[in-house]
Amino acid sequence: MMRQIIYVVILFFIIPNSVYSQSIPDIEKLLEANDIESSEDYYEDMVSSLIHLSTQPINLNSAGFDSLKMLFFLSDAQIDNLLDFRKKHGPFTHPNELLLVTGISQQDLSNIKPFIRIGTYVPEKFSRYHFSQEILARLKTTRPKQAGYKKYSREAFLYEKDYLAKKQTRFQGPPWGTLLKYKISNRQGWQGGLTLENDAGENYFTKNQKTGFDFFSAHVCYTPDKIIQRVIIGDYKLQWGQGLLAWSGYSSGKSTSTLSNEKSGNGIAPYTSTDENRYLRGIATRLHPTRTITTEIFVSYKKTDGNLTDLDTLTPEAVQTATLYTTGYHRNLSECEKKHVLKEFTTGLSTRLNHRYFRIGIQLLHYNFSPALTKGKATYQQYNETGDQRTLVSVDYKTGGYHFYLFGETARSDNGTWATVNGLRYSGIPKLALCALYRRYDKGYRSHYNGGFAEYSNTTNEEGVYLGFESTPFRNLKINIYCDRFRFFSPRYQATIPGKGKEIVGDVTFNRSRWDCSFHFKHEDKPEDDKTGEKLQSVSRVKQEYRFQFTYSICERLKSRTRTSYTRYVKKEKQEGGYLFYQDLMYSSLQTSLKAQFRFAYFDTDSYNTRIYAYENNVLYGYSFPALYDRGIRSYLNLNWKPFTLITLYLKAGLTYYPDKSTISSSLTQVNDNKLFDLSFQIRIKL
Repeated sequence: MMRQIIYVVILFFIIPNSVYSQSIPDIEKLLEANDIESSEDYYEDMVSSLIHLSTQPINLNSAGFDSLKMLFFLSDAQIDNLLDFRKKHGPFTHPNELLLVTGISQQDLSNIKPFIRIGTYVPEKFSRYHFSQEILARLKTTRPKQAGYKKYSREAFLYEKDYLAKKQTRFQGPPWGTLLKYKISNRQGWQGGLTLENDAGENYFTKNQKTGFDFFSAHVCYTPDKIIQRVIIGDYKLQWGQGLLAWSGYSSGKSTSTLSNEKSGNGIAPYTSTDENRYLRGIATRLHPTRTITTEIFVSYKKTDGNLTDLDTLTPEAVQTATLYTTGYHRNLSECEKKHVLKEFTTGLSTRLNHRYFRIGIQLLHYNFSPALTKGKATYQQYNETGDQRTLVSVDYKTGGYHFYLFGETARSDNGTWATVNGLRYSGIPKLALCALYRRYDKGYRSHYNGGFAEYSNTTNEEGVYLGFESTPFRNLKINIYCDRFRFFSPRYQATIPGKGKEIVGDVTFNRSRWDCSFHFKHEDKPEDDKTGEKLQSVSRVKQEYRFQFTYSICERLKSRTRTSYTRYVKKEKQEGGYLFYQDLMYSSLQTSLKAQFRFAYFDTDSYNTRIYAYENNVLYGYSFPALYDRGIRSYLNLNWKPFTLITLYLKAGLTYYPDKSTISSSLTQVNDNKLFDLSFQIRIKL
């Protein structure tokens, strides 16, 4: 099978192709606007979508809410105002007319310009058999070597069992990670993709990596745009409703863009990311039998990582269960034993009615893990997913009128539990928009694939009310504020006693032609266990963050960015603090053939509790959002060079220095040094 794939790839390479260039947007502003801090999969999903839109821009005069939502830069209220303006004044004749729309600034227009168009899209003149191709290769490593790479001899151990235990945990592969991506598409609606990835420490061409790489993903997608709108064979992702049943990839939620809570999914779509868990494998199709009805059907079967537990011999029949293993690491013998021990079968059906004044859909999802998952022994795990013949159904809706917009989804599981989320948005007041969102997820409600609006990622055991406010009192000034109050019905991790909490976030941004500044504030109050006394009790844990940023264009090619962040942590008598200061210099040549970013950062926090996240520029599709804590210096240089039209080279080199430490990290990832060097090199060939 692998040999046949290689032959196909070679065949695609020898097909003659024309060349075209492609620009990549400023991803950092996108990430900061959406407060994405913890998901590489989300980042890859956004970058892939924006690259696609740069080659096939959205028509402002025909796009609906769902299409405009793909721009990421605009809030839901801004999209509402854009659609209302178009309905009242007619089609746009020039992109600059967007500045007449309430709430859209010059910066917003600059962000979305590469991805929008006016009128008919005229693609470049290629033959109908032209193939657009992309090849990407990446190498990533860190130095010094981690403890997991250390070699051991039998003579160093007194007992054989101790030697075998160390051998079981030693990393089997080289100390660098590799990624190979290949994409191909043509004007006839065909596209395909291949992803091969190894993390640092994972080996090649072993019995656990039969395809050569640890992670292998491939897909073929055909979009004839007729009754059968799309067919995908291979790996794909699913985005339905408001995410109560199934949602994979980028997900809007609580962020400084306070009015971006409504999800607008793409249904079934090819999977091109490197996350080894959040995808489906099999066949999926989208049907469009009438002008207003869309139906999606899929069947998926794949093997999933897990930890097999001991057989339960106390029951009449011996039953084996497992727990999920979601790190994706298979670096040593212990981790390789967890690879693909679970069988995961999933199928589902979605039907949507798209009326002029509303949209309503019904979704059905069924999945089964074999063996079933164990719930766990901890108190907070009593309602955990078992994955045993789970069936769920949901209804979602969207409607609006007179500047009011309603959306929501309600789901029921076969165990009798419910989940619902409903939102109301209003944008009828000039330069002001409001939203309210209510969600309630029963403590026993579970869907392995969900991704709904929630305080935590598993969309269960929660009730909350969210209120958001967005205002543009002046064209260059934007104010975003939200307050979210929530409570939990049963114990959670680090909170054995059910409790309630709140979160308040404010963001003020002011921009001018050559500079902009922003102030960000976040107050988070959650219940947590207090184990310092004789009796377990729940106390309030408060974390506050303050951030000021100033960006200045020194000249057309050079830009400066300065940021200061302070964080405060309070839990009973314990009070901790920390701060971060960094200075960025960003250079871009006039021909955009060379881009460079340099950062020098100093941070000092009392502990991990007061960690501060700071996004870093990286290679294309690369993800870097480290948590900085303790006392240290972080510096990096990121280069993007396009020596030829076909080829783009990327390089990122970073250094982290901890003056008060002699070791970094712990266990298998421990480094016996106070300095850590990281390097990423990538080449992208676009044909």
